Amino acid sequence: MQMSRAFKAGCAIILISLVAINQSHAGMPSFALRDIYRLRFQELSFFIFLLIVCAVLFQVMWNYATKGFDSLPSLNFRRSLCLATLFGLLMLLILTMISGIREVLTPGAWRKQGSTYRLNDPAQQPARKRSIEHLRLALFDYARTHEGRFPPHDFGREVPEKLWESPDQLGSHYVYSGGLTTNNTNSVLAFEPPNFGDQRFILLGSGEISLLSTDQIEAKLQSAPRK
Repeated sequence: MQMSRAFKAGCAIILISLVAINQSHAGMPSFALRDIYRLRFQELSFFIFLLIVCAVLFQVMWNYATKGFDSLPSLNFRRSLCLATLFGLLMLLILTMISGIREVLTPGAWRKQGSTYRLNDPAQQPARKRSIEHLRLALFDYARTHEGRFPPHDFGREVPEKLWESPDQLGSHYVYSGGLTTNNTNSVLAFEPPNFGDQRFILLGSGEISLLSTDQIEAKLQSAPRK
């Protein structure tokens, strides 16, 4: 059985994408996609490759299983690719429905981390609080040696980068308000990123650490002017 032109073209494109590597052009300008677009293109190429592989396997298994059954038609690559795409969309729909039902049955129990969800576990709160306490210690140590001024931003070397990372799987960065001093006791100095859910720890300019909801955090950010 001859392979269709679409199959040959698809295999050629995937093969070129897989074997392509970065080359050095001595003295010559080199243009490339931004990292974010390059990563997205790699992910898309990977899933297209998997889809083509699934279509080929589906075609081979179907044609082998239907040998001797004249009433069942054989599949070419184009029809096999359409069926593989259809089954993939159906599985995506089913998984989305399962996620929706899970959230309805346990509202507020899950929080988003990257492209997945993680269960909100109250047992993690002590570790989260200790992490922001370590950040508080570093920020106030800096303020004591800089006339009560906190770091102007969170990209300097005065505070170790590790302390800016929250205790989640992704190591998300704390949200920091630069330019404050120890006199801004009611201002929000730092707080956990949104992927920790509705209840997040915040650090005030007074050194107090509280667990507040997203609405309360936004209200504090708007009501506490900087001085």
